[in-house]
Amino acid sequence: MKIKIFRYKTSIIITLVLAILLIQSISMNISWIMDRNKGSIDQPENLNGSGFWVLPKIHIDANWSATASTYEWCTGLGTPTNPYIIENVTIDAQNSGSCIYIESTSDHFIIQNCTLTNSQASPNAAIRLDFISNGKILDNNITNNGGRSISFFGGSDNLVEDNTLVNNGYGVTLSYSNDNRILKNYIQDSDFYGIYLWDSDNNYISENEVKHCGYYAGGYHGIYISESGSPSFVDSINNTIIHNHVDNNRKSGIYINSCDNNTIFGNDIENNLDYGVYLDDSDDVNIIGNRIHSNSDGCISVQSSLNIKEEWNVCDYVLDPFIIDELGGGNFTWNQVSQFAWCSGNGSYGNPYSIESVVIDAQSSGSCIYIQNSYTEYFIIDGCLVMNAEASGGEAGIKLDYVHNGTIFNCEISNNYAGILLSNSENITIMSNSVDGNAGQGIILAHSEWNRIIDNEQTGSNYYGLFLQAGSNNNSISGNTFQENTGAATHGDGIRIRDSESNNITDNVLMYNDKGIKIEHGSHYNRIINNTVLNNTVYGALVIAYTADSYNNHFSLNSLDNPSAQNAYDNGTNTDWDTGAIGNYWSDYGGVDANDDGFGDTPYIVPGVGGGVDNHPIWDDGDDILPIVTILTPANNSEYSSIAPGYSLEIIEANLDTIYYVISGSSGDFVRIITELSGTIDQSLWNSLLAGTYIFTVYANDTAGNSASDTITIIKESGVPPPPTISFGSLYSLIVIISIGSIIVSVQRKLK
Repeated sequence: MKIKIFRYKTSIIITLVLAILLIQSISMNISWIMDRNKGSIDQPENLNGSGFWVLPKIHIDANWSATASTYEWCTGLGTPTNPYIIENVTIDAQNSGSCIYIESTSDHFIIQNCTLTNSQASPNAAIRLDFISNGKILDNNITNNGGRSISFFGGSDNLVEDNTLVNNGYGVTLSYSNDNRILKNYIQDSDFYGIYLWDSDNNYISENEVKHCGYYAGGYHGIYISESGSPSFVDSINNTIIHNHVDNNRKSGIYINSCDNNTIFGNDIENNLDYGVYLDDSDDVNIIGNRIHSNSDGCISVQSSLNIKEEWNVCDYVLDPFIIDELGGGNFTWNQVSQFAWCSGNGSYGNPYSIESVVIDAQSSGSCIYIQNSYTEYFIIDGCLVMNAEASGGEAGIKLDYVHNGTIFNCEISNNYAGILLSNSENITIMSNSVDGNAGQGIILAHSEWNRIIDNEQTGSNYYGLFLQAGSNNNSISGNTFQENTGAATHGDGIRIRDSESNNITDNVLMYNDKGIKIEHGSHYNRIINNTVLNNTVYGALVIAYTADSYNNHFSLNSLDNPSAQNAYDNGTNTDWDTGAIGNYWSDYGGVDANDDGFGDTPYIVPGVGGGVDNHPIWDDGDDILPIVTILTPANNSEYSSIAPGYSLEIIEANLDTIYYVISGSSGDFVRIITELSGTIDQSLWNSLLAGTYIFTVYANDTAGNSASDTITIIKESGVPPPPTISFGSLYSLIVIISIGSIIVSVQRKLK
């Protein structure tokens, strides 16, 4: 019998173990199958296209037709509409000759989307083209060639575009080659020159990236234009280098050696280790509209060269003052200036013209930036430093006259007589600028409507921080600081509004001026809301009528705290000093707020003949209203035995701080702090109390220190202590022990 029982127990254990192992095996297999399925979805195989060839070197010597009829990788007829095409070819020249060598042909052809590497040193090249024309070299990847990437010798009317040329001996070279276009190529880490012209004329080199070239031996330039040398010494002439980015090359960015009549226009030339542009014995060269900065030896060096035209270049961020006039009366139009390296965009809403990060010193002559007669173009002046504009003739650091749709953003405008001047202009945003130390006015608007002046910091003008005049209506002025505008007699205003209406002046700080804000001479319906008017020395807010009345202006939610000045003075007509529900804060208000509703109980009378009254002055003289405390349960004189009574409370107080109850009896006072409005009196405290009558008091304190309470009587009856309690965990353990004991007894009986 014992053996049977043992076998029975053993078989049960083995079955359980096998079941567990089976479940784990199934789980692992399901996981493995899911992983395999996931892999088959997320990782498709890479398949080569049908037009993909890995070839040895290609040499075509006036035999395009035979090549095209023989090989699948060459197609076409050599005409303008059906050129010969070599594409999708990969060639490793293995340091022997050129990858592709084409010579002596005028047939039309295209080499595109090829990968070419390891051609031999010069005169070899990844693509070598001798005495050819009508070729297009497009979208190729040319790397690690000892010689030249793309080489023309005696070539004309060719296009090299959108190629990537990295880590080669040279980038693109033209020798005795004319009328070619080198466009939009990326050229990096050439040992010698990135782009090299030798006795080559009328070539157009545009929108290329030429960077980190020329680091072999003593160093070479990014773009180099040279004469042919001995014995002929023929110049490279009439070449145009335009809109390229030439960066971080070992010597100069662009170097022209003994070559006349070339143009360097609208390039971005930076971080080169010699000069940005260097001319040596090269006459009649135009250097116009380039952005040249952070080059080790300087921007431009001209040596032994005559008739050099240097205009509108930004040299280490410095630019001459300029005028943009769409009617042609200035230095240039928007379309013209957008060709310069320092102006981007196309003038649309989504891509505005942008002039950024330039420094302009007018040297007391004219304005720094003057834009006029520009109505349809969108533009932004961003991050510029403008200074020292002329102090007479209506000039300014930035002057806009008959202009729409502009933004002046994040500029520093200082030491001008007038910082920013808008005249007859609309939809202009002046935002996040520092307008500092302009002797006359910070910002002026005349005859200008629907403009936005936002988040500017203006400091230190003798007349006005902001002046709205002559029908400057419906402008939004918000989030600005106008401060420390003092000095000129009867002036020195943070904001002055004259003969202008319906402007919104909100959320500004006007401080340490002679007058915070002044409204005068026929200015109506202006809304001055939620501004801080602080520490001005004559008036905080002033509404007056000199030659014309100013009526229906509105002030609310402003804080006027000007201890050494009069907070406000009103000589206007129908000035509103509150909304009908809320007014302004006045530091000199003499009333009280007895009902703690946040408003003074009596009006604030604004001095002046205008009869100004703030019927709802904002005022807080401290919380003097007591909390209201009500004990809802227990009821008064309720009786309880050994179980502590529960309680529920109602407390009315907006600024509640602390709640606690006190149980008082013959043996003393017992205090407990509580955080909820309902609960149970501390059971251990209740247990310690003898039978008898007790006073139960609930206290509530507010944050101002006001206190209130409610009191009832509760009675504790005599009786036996409550039975001991057992926790759920202990009860559960007891049940488990009893169950195990029962099983053991049962098994022992069966064994017997």
